Amino acid sequence: MTTDLPKHAIQLLLSDTERDAVLSRAVAAAGAAELHAAFFHASRWDMASEIFHRLTAHLDDITIARDDAEQRDHAPSGSAFHPASRHIQEVSRDAARTLAHALKGEVAEATVAVEEAGRVRSQIARGHHAAQEPEPSLLEVLISFQHQLGAARTRVNALQSQNRQILHELALDEQLRKRAANRHEGVALEAIDLQLREDFFDLIADLSEGAPHPVPGYDGRDQPVTASLPDGRPVVFFPRHLPVTGHADFRPPPLPALGLPEVHHLSGLARRHFPRAAVVVVANGRFSATAQRYAESHDMQFIGREGLERWATWCSPLQTVLGSCEAHTNTETVQ
Repeated sequence: MTTDLPKHAIQLLLSDTERDAVLSRAVAAAGAAELHAAFFHASRWDMASEIFHRLTAHLDDITIARDDAEQRDHAPSGSAFHPASRHIQEVSRDAARTLAHALKGEVAEATVAVEEAGRVRSQIARGHHAAQEPEPSLLEVLISFQHQLGAARTRVNALQSQNRQILHELALDEQLRKRAANRHEGVALEAIDLQLREDFFDLIADLSEGAPHPVPGYDGRDQPVTASLPDGRPVVFFPRHLPVTGHADFRPPPLPALGLPEVHHLSGLARRHFPRAAVVVVANGRFSATAQRYAESHDMQFIGREGLERWATWCSPLQTVLGSCEAHTNTETVQ
């Protein structure tokens, strides 16, 4: 489809400036075919411009969101007088880092979309198309950009909603932490580290509202605690008090870890003596990567130092602690 309107008139028409003047001069002299072609051309330009502006606005929005997430990744939590706990700092930074990483990919994809849509818009504006539209037509290409924009917005909204949920949970954790500190209800991790093994067993029994349950034929270090989960299911806790020592040169030492051999041993005890109970290993340290892999495939749960702080120090409910326990890395240190 072509038009006999002068080239400079078409350029003015498509530039959104002096459109009324161009139309008033051209309409009287143009025939039906020319008017139809000019209208179709202008409409296609309007659609291309609108989609291009939407893509550009989306790119600007997610770029700002990415920059904000990167800043939160490096910003300290809390204030100089009331710094946030290590758990809140780490989870907040991990959430920001995860969001920033995901948004980097979205920004890269949106940048390409803006560049490609800009070329399509320029192609329409210059009128570089044949009398017969190629397959697929430029309109179909524009509609594809619009569909991809909708999908991208859905993905970004999901990422931001997940991030907001994490921050909301952290805010609740901070409230629990402050409330427990003001009321002096919880037991600090430093105090737990200094406890004797028997005191640690008693602490887990008190927290779980359970009772020690000695296993016949085994010494006291394998003494589990039996209790019930909030939903009524039986659960057996295996408390493991690990030695946390040394703050040489004021640098935090690596945390002791439970490895696969120790976890395998506890799993065997649970299968033999508590076959119907959920199994939870509680430690004031961390768990090795191999132990975590083993637990994932053998229906075991871990409460490490982070979860123990939430449970014992902040008085968080057990179901909250079990629902959000995070895997500890092999480089985790005491703070």
